[in-house]
Amino acid sequence: MNIIAYPLGWVMWAIYQVVNNYGVALILFTVLFRLILFPLSIKQQKSSAKMQVFQPKIAEIQKKYANNKEKQQEEMMKLYEAHGYNPMGGCLPSIIQIILLFGVIYVVYEPLTHILRLDADVVTQMTDIVTKQLGNQGVYNQLAVISAIQNPEQIGWFSGISQEIVSQIQNFDYDLFGLYLGSIPTWNSLLVIVPILSGATAFLTSFISMKITPGMNQQTGMMKGMMYAMPIFSLFIAFSVPVGVAIYWIAGNILAIVQTVVLNLFYSPAKYKAEYEEQVRRVEEQKRLEREERKRRNGGKKLPEEIEEEEAAKAEARRKTPATPDAEKAAEAYMTSKELNRKRLAEARKRDAEKYGDEYIEVTDQDLM
Repeated sequence: MNIIAYPLGWVMWAIYQVVNNYGVALILFTVLFRLILFPLSIKQQKSSAKMQVFQPKIAEIQKKYANNKEKQQEEMMKLYEAHGYNPMGGCLPSIIQIILLFGVIYVVYEPLTHILRLDADVVTQMTDIVTKQLGNQGVYNQLAVISAIQNPEQIGWFSGISQEIVSQIQNFDYDLFGLYLGSIPTWNSLLVIVPILSGATAFLTSFISMKITPGMNQQTGMMKGMMYAMPIFSLFIAFSVPVGVAIYWIAGNILAIVQTVVLNLFYSPAKYKAEYEEQVRRVEEQKRLEREERKRRNGGKKLPEEIEEEEAAKAEARRKTPATPDAEKAAEAYMTSKELNRKRLAEARKRDAEKYGDEYIEVTDQDLM
């Protein structure tokens, strides 16, 4: 992640040089990060709307060719190709956002590296001191170093560190409007408001997203459970980390709420869904007209795809009908030669698989040639 964090770190450093305050720089950096990712959020919004349009068609194909996975995949590809739809199109923006988010976390939690630009060996030496005194603070090690050096009772731990570096960290502005960002909140101090805001904004982020984003408010079970679990988790974690971390979470949550509202006002999924539905309607209408023209040229006879669709419909009807010996014999009488051979070969493969403990392999059209 250092590959991602390094260039982002220079951005954070540049902001700090202008405002000369870590808290303000942190908020501005968070705003800038959200703005950079906004185009990806729009793309993801569009992809989500397109998925809502195609999901019923995908489900129809899966149901229609439930017993023929090869044909199912073939029809899926035809659907995607006909409408220029890429089911993985919405994944790329999400992957990019996750990768960038990890880079941002490194920048936010490592100010000694990315803002003060201290030598890596010196940073390691100081974090080892903090670990020895307080235990490993994980991603918060560098924040703990700043808090300790700016604490008169703990600065003595760093007697082996260059006075120039210690002075540089002592002068590092780690406040936000008079609030020291290195403090750990407790229930009996005014800082208790910070964890509460962290949990409240996390809840509002999930609640508003589920309310105004189409399809989200229909989620049940785990999704709704997460809406309550994550804010509670955020609340309690905020009592064990420096205030600066919770401020970053709060800023991120507020910006996420604003982004959700803006996306649904100006980039409405309902609008995109209507556009995609109209595109699909036009494509399907064109295909219908082409089929009718081909049928007319064929003298009104059924086209190969029509025959195939009828066979698939019969197979689906047979699958739903409880089988009896007499019914199976009657059904075989109406089977085409190809269908009968497929059925017999499938039964033989199942018997062999059960007898020898082998894996059953679905019968394909290639096997019947």
